[in-house]
Amino acid sequence: MTGQENPPPPTSADKLIPFSITSKVLIHLDLKKHNYISWSSFFKIHLGSLGLKSHIEEDASSSNPNTEWCKLDDLIKMWILGSLCDSLQEQVVSTPGYAKALWDHLENLFHDNKDSRAINLDNELRSIKIGTMSINDYCSKINSMEAKLKNFGSPVSDKNLVMYTVNGLDSRFATIVKIIRHHEPLPTFETTRTMLLLEESTLNENTNSSITFEGSSSSPSILLATNSSGSKGAPNAHSSTSQTLPQLCNHFNKGTCKFGPNP
Repeated sequence: MTGQENPPPPTSADKLIPFSITSKVLIHLDLKKHNYISWSSFFKIHLGSLGLKSHIEEDASSSNPNTEWCKLDDLIKMWILGSLCDSLQEQVVSTPGYAKALWDHLENLFHDNKDSRAINLDNELRSIKIGTMSINDYCSKINSMEAKLKNFGSPVSDKNLVMYTVNGLDSRFATIVKIIRHHEPLPTFETTRTMLLLEESTLNENTNSSITFEGSSSSPSILLATNSSGSKGAPNAHSSTSQTLPQLCNHFNKGTCKFGPNP
């Protein structure tokens, strides 16, 4: 025995410090992406699994909490800041108080002017057009806009989402649009997306087949009849008879074809 005291057992905070928040909360909170609901949901699940959700939902139980509680609270603040985009991190890093104060600050930032932003986004969703996008990109964009509206507290019903989707399609999808519109009840958004993807695949296959057929078809050839006179040498059984020899018109593909015997 050396007489040295054994080190104290690690506290709860010490056990949690090695954890990387980026491996638990995969979303970086960003004002431009309007992803507060998704981010906060992931974060609450993570804190709940550790029994720490009270740090962002309740005020400190006393004006002078114990050291262990403070260490855990500071750790949660570090986790919150580590899951923010750079610009947002700089904006809130100096927020005074405990983790709940930082959490409330972020929530207020994302809910400022949410109604006006929801109105603009809703108008954009109602008037969306497919343009040059693929069906996958088109539906993904609609899905993203719907998620943002949900974050603003203005969710879009699945029925309206289907109507906005089909209204933004062009004439290529006229047939499948008629089928969807006459479907009672309307298919879900996910079913509509699947139907449109299959239709797009069929259209692409038909286009590729047409291109392949046209590329493999040779241009028609025009054969010109030419008269060949007999040679001046030994007489030939057919020398006195005009022979017709087919020749490929070299000017056909140039658009300058002239019919008749060569001079």
